[in-house]
Amino acid sequence: MVLGVLGALTAPVVVFAAMGTLDGFGKVVGNFPKILNYQMRYATRVLQQGSGAGVSNDPLDVFRSKLDASDEYRYNALRLFVKYDTNGDGSIDESELKICLATEPLFQTGLPQDFSSKIVSVMSKGKGIGPEEFLSVVRGQRSTPDEAQRLLSDAREDQVFSAYEACRELTSEYAKTFFLATLAMEAPKAKATWAIYAWCRRVDEIVDGPDVDPDPAVQRAALEEWNSRLERMYKGEADNTGLDNFDIAFRNMMQQFPGSDIEPYREMVRGMVMDIDQDVYQTWDDLYLYCYRVASTVGLMTLPVMGTAPGVTMEQAKDPAVALGIGLQITNILRDVGEDARDRGRIYLPQEDLQKFGVTPESILERAKNGGVPDENYKALMKFQIARARDYYRQAEAGIALLSPGAQLPVAVAAELYKKILDKIESNGYDNFNTRAYLSREQKMMAVPPLYASPPLPSPLSLHFPPRLQPTHTHLPRRLCMLPPRTHFPFPSAQSVSASMIHFSTYFYHPCV
Repeated sequence: MVLGVLGALTAPVVVFAAMGTLDGFGKVVGNFPKILNYQMRYATRVLQQGSGAGVSNDPLDVFRSKLDASDEYRYNALRLFVKYDTNGDGSIDESELKICLATEPLFQTGLPQDFSSKIVSVMSKGKGIGPEEFLSVVRGQRSTPDEAQRLLSDAREDQVFSAYEACRELTSEYAKTFFLATLAMEAPKAKATWAIYAWCRRVDEIVDGPDVDPDPAVQRAALEEWNSRLERMYKGEADNTGLDNFDIAFRNMMQQFPGSDIEPYREMVRGMVMDIDQDVYQTWDDLYLYCYRVASTVGLMTLPVMGTAPGVTMEQAKDPAVALGIGLQITNILRDVGEDARDRGRIYLPQEDLQKFGVTPESILERAKNGGVPDENYKALMKFQIARARDYYRQAEAGIALLSPGAQLPVAVAAELYKKILDKIESNGYDNFNTRAYLSREQKMMAVPPLYASPPLPSPLSLHFPPRLQPTHTHLPRRLCMLPPRTHFPFPSAQSVSASMIHFSTYFYHPCV
């Protein structure tokens, strides 16, 4: 009990220390009487509970004491209001209040009999309760409209902040290297990238997560619901029904970066559906569409956040970003031929290419499961696919100058590292059944210095990309064919290198990339 009282009375001091800025210090000083009042009220309740005397069983008093004891709601009870105003209409109706009382951790223990029904009766009165009235009931004294509006605005900002924090925690837990790179970013870009990561990871887990339902119908239904949520968030609707913290951050990200396009997100969902419905790809056009949806879309999602070179539009920078995604995904497919066939019974290579080189699906499955070396037909098939991937890397490298300066180096490194995986496949005798092609940490580090020694990049406005033969999916971005000049990056400061790492890391996030 003593520690509880001590904590309550010393909390203002902790607040001073934690703020750490003059602006924050000024806010705390201005609100000090109110903070002290809340802390003394909390301390009084702790003392009452410790002595066992004077503890009220009145539901409203218990409700107030619960909020006073909460670090989250003690100084702004409208945080609770905002959290459960799920339809965003600026009031809490009876159904929302019941959900609050049934699910909020504060109200699950230590409650008098009929607590919920009495609180609903007192607070809802058969209609919705607005922020001013809610605040007045919680405090036991009337609140002014101006104060209620200010606290409501603060509570909404806190909700968005907490949403980004949830994305940050998810990113730091599951993508540690990627997360470290974001710490060097400007805050708005870092937060936006956490939100994108969280969205991509969660949609992928619908079809490839540890707890995924094996029923394709269940997976398709989940993706349909996911797509519906995406549409709502893109429209910026205030209604939070069915959304969680990650979704709130994602919606805010879309609003903060108005250049963000919903189509790459829709396409990634379609790519997940392809993973459910399609086991075989008959033609290169079929596989190209899959590669675009699960890999190229990642670059298109992050492009508005990372930005382009001065004078370059987003539209001009899209084609090279798409080409890089295609190259990365082809490389992944070639690297994982044995693993995909052995563990999933899946062959991504186009059937028309297998037939062209005299390779049967059965021979791939047999060698992947039981061992065996590639024959000459299979080696010829691999040479053809590697050449195709390198073509896309050339197309991507031609557009590096179109990116913002901070994004150019990491994209160049991404392409270089993945090209070296192709080199590894070749040096392994094209045996991707039994030997996994990968680069050691030292090999990855050694890939960077040569990029500094090449001739400088041309001005982005001087680049021209003639069209090439396209796949039949004419709605997809055009692929390019111009061979690029060699790239050069003047040695940047440590800060700019760290800041640019995020774009590089994005291409390595996705399980398919």
